[in-house]
Amino acid sequence: MENSNDTSSINALFVGVGALGSVYAWRLQNSGKVDVTAVCRSNYQAVVDNGFQIKSTLYGTHTYRPSKVVRSVAEATDSYDYIVVCTKALPNLGDNSDMIASAVGKDTAIIVIQNGIGIEDPFAKRYPDNPVISVVAYIDASQPTSGVIEHGSSSGLVMTAHPGVEQLVQLWNENGVRCMATEQIQAFRWLKLAWNASFNPISVVSGDVDTQKMLEDAGCRKLIRDVMVEVYRLGEAVVGNKLPAFMGIDGPDAYIGYTDRPGTTVYPSMLMDFRAKRPMEHAVILGRPIEIARELGVPVPHMETVYALLLMVEKQNTKQAVK
Repeated sequence: MENSNDTSSINALFVGVGALGSVYAWRLQNSGKVDVTAVCRSNYQAVVDNGFQIKSTLYGTHTYRPSKVVRSVAEATDSYDYIVVCTKALPNLGDNSDMIASAVGKDTAIIVIQNGIGIEDPFAKRYPDNPVISVVAYIDASQPTSGVIEHGSSSGLVMTAHPGVEQLVQLWNENGVRCMATEQIQAFRWLKLAWNASFNPISVVSGDVDTQKMLEDAGCRKLIRDVMVEVYRLGEAVVGNKLPAFMGIDGPDAYIGYTDRPGTTVYPSMLMDFRAKRPMEHAVILGRPIEIARELGVPVPHMETVYALLLMVEKQNTKQAVK
């Protein structure tokens, strides 16, 4: 039974509430202790009219209505304990840290749930007096049409250890999200990057295919593993230690095996953006890591090749979208 407790005392602003943001906002609000203001852009009208129609293998089928739905941060006029940024990280198109400026108070904690490397930097630079909490998400969710969310069985968060987020860690855990705080968040970022830098771009450059189709092809499966090996090697050079094991994943082969579970088919986020002719998150998933590899002298030829192909594909795809 969904929690109907109305004694909420925490005010949270979720920015960029699509597939990922809606599920995590829902589970927080379900605690009865959090009021969620959701900044919905392209899906605003659908959510206002019908709420989020969430079909989840893990949580069941529900209609989720945030406490408040707005079109932009400028319309969010309350004082917020937390601002949770769930937008895509696209530094190649501009600095997205400015979008939350009007809502950041002196006591606001900024929680950044984004893929890639270096995503915290713009927020830390712009808001030096506010805690910036880096979060890695493990979730299989998509929004096939506005306000309709399809969610599988994964729902996990790994976040920077900080006293200001202890209550959120507890609330997420109590409401079905496997959440943990760690002092080693960058090691977990590189661990997640092993999946994102391989499956995400390769799903696009291999011809618009899902994870199962990629893994059924021996050559494509090998390429995914080769990219993962490079990410592991690079990540370990950066953090100065072996990347951590998580959810039973302790290396590229275990990561591939986890993805290749029977009945599990994932449509990577880059693939969804490619199909919708939207910009893809390649700058933080491939571009910045490749720059770091060059700075450290770590060879990453497979990552470089995939990146070059992805940029060409995006250029052609977005050109077609403009016509």
